Amino acid sequence: MSVLKTILPLHARRYPGMEPRDYVKLLYQSEFGPGHLVAQGEALERLQAELTQAGEEDYRPEYLSEAIGGGLCRFHLDPRRLTGDDLPLLERCFTLSARPRGSRRGLWQKLGELSGLAWGGALPLEAQELELFLTLYAADDCPPLRHSEGYREAYRPHYRVIDRDLALYAPALGAIGAALQAHPGPVTVAVDGRCAAGKTTFASRCAQLFDDCQVFHMDDFFLPPEKRTPERLAAPGGNVDYERAAAELFEPLSQGEAVALRAFDCSSGTLDAPRGVPCGRLNIVEGSYSLHPALAGYSQVHIFFTCSPEVQEGRLSRRESPEQLERFRTRWIPLEEAYFQGLSIQNQCDVTVDTTRLPTGKEAL
Repeated sequence: MSVLKTILPLHARRYPGMEPRDYVKLLYQSEFGPGHLVAQGEALERLQAELTQAGEEDYRPEYLSEAIGGGLCRFHLDPRRLTGDDLPLLERCFTLSARPRGSRRGLWQKLGELSGLAWGGALPLEAQELELFLTLYAADDCPPLRHSEGYREAYRPHYRVIDRDLALYAPALGAIGAALQAHPGPVTVAVDGRCAAGKTTFASRCAQLFDDCQVFHMDDFFLPPEKRTPERLAAPGGNVDYERAAAELFEPLSQGEAVALRAFDCSSGTLDAPRGVPCGRLNIVEGSYSLHPALAGYSQVHIFFTCSPEVQEGRLSRRESPEQLERFRTRWIPLEEAYFQGLSIQNQCDVTVDTTRLPTGKEAL
């Protein structure tokens, strides 16, 4: 089933005052994102003014973000959940989401689906009225639209279109931003959690959103063969070289010093030559076991990523060979779960991010 067959009826139920123009606006946003708005500028003053206006209008959206398809969402300027301190990061999220995307053909495919849903009675729209609007819209060369007067009067919309993953990450990004404000020196963030839950993707997003951000990976600290004793491997989290991670990564970062990074090469079972990496204002250490008790005290923000077993299995099957997938099933996942449960890792985190419903691949279209 197309994502739009779920999203369009959902918006229709939440906003029964939607008119043809409002449906088309949603589909235009899902196809092209907010790129057409970049030329208008998105100064902090403009965001602050709109957040203030939303407060004056007692703007109370039921959800902070709402999916619109295309891997995008509407992120509401909800004055109950956002303050002026959140706006610089939101501005960056908006700008990052405003990359070129979409096509006229893609838009018309979506408009055709909208028309089919209307004619089939799946939407509270007069199909003939919609067809007339689409005919005039095509004659006008399919421009970006404003909401209808009725929609604006009924719902007083105040939102920005951003990538859906950035909206999902909002609590975690907010915790990082707060830590940067509270700590004048380098800030270290540990991103732990289940394999295939999105830890590496989140770390790369942080590098795009925050200035002077370095990303480090716990995979570089895989336990070498000489340390793989039965006693060590039987302990929760024992299959990571946390002693070396503490000495060579976390301790230098805590002192604001550069890291002489030696990545473990699984194919040869040896360490690569050291590579100098400067300490950033923000340092993201992502990967399972980054919150091992020997390491957790070094980081100011603790984030846990999770997803359902079914989604985890699907993601791993898409990215791993059959042989590697079986190793995840029989070895790596059981070891991770023993670590999470044995040391109550998730309960020690400031924020949990569940990416189960985050669309990937064709699901995001």
